[in-house]
Amino acid sequence: MPERPRVRHAVIAVMTGVALVGCAPPPNIGQARSAATTTSGEAPARPSPTTEMPYLTTTPTLEVTGDAVKPGTKLKFGEQAIIPFYSRYAKGVVGLTVTVESVKAPDADIDGLPLKDEDKAKLRGKNFFFVHEKLTNVDGTNLAEVTAPILTAKTRSGGWPGSLLGMGKTDVTGCEDQNFAPKDFSVKGAVFESCRLHFGVASDPIASLAYTTQPYESADSRAVTWRNK
Repeated sequence: MPERPRVRHAVIAVMTGVALVGCAPPPNIGQARSAATTTSGEAPARPSPTTEMPYLTTTPTLEVTGDAVKPGTKLKFGEQAIIPFYSRYAKGVVGLTVTVESVKAPDADIDGLPLKDEDKAKLRGKNFFFVHEKLTNVDGTNLAEVTAPILTAKTRSGGWPGSLLGMGKTDVTGCEDQNFAPKDFSVKGAVFESCRLHFGVASDPIASLAYTTQPYESADSRAVTWRNK
């Protein structure tokens, strides 16, 4: 099957509250958002969990087989790892490539964030760290609407970079809030790119990113880790 062109799609992820927080290692979720189809005059239809969407409410067991990288694999930023992955429709593998970009946080972008004035003041003079993720559909699995992985980030000093959690638009120049794959991320060769926003000081940038979702784990010897060198 010929490769489909790169696909981009922006969706706002809604969470309760707005907070300026330090980044702790969150759970990664490689699962699509649930949705229901509504027909005029009818209650929302519930898809069959055993046929149409077998993993809508059930987490499948993922295994390291074939070309999937082994637990404990270390890569450089920009190198691709083949990892087991799933959506609510199917399970397969994706190619995941990550890079990090550090830029001085522009006042105009800070002003546009959904934060209180005192929180915006804390960002003045800081750097934005853009974690760019590129997911490639390697085997043609239907991975429509999957969530881009949340990677565990550590800075050069071994600490956690800051991150923004909350409701509202968090787009800044160079990093758009687009962390859900489009519906056509379901054919071999399709590409989905996302960006997650972190912040900190230029002298202590993000130095590593770890993928810890099963079949991998949070321990360094069981995670898939990218480093800047």
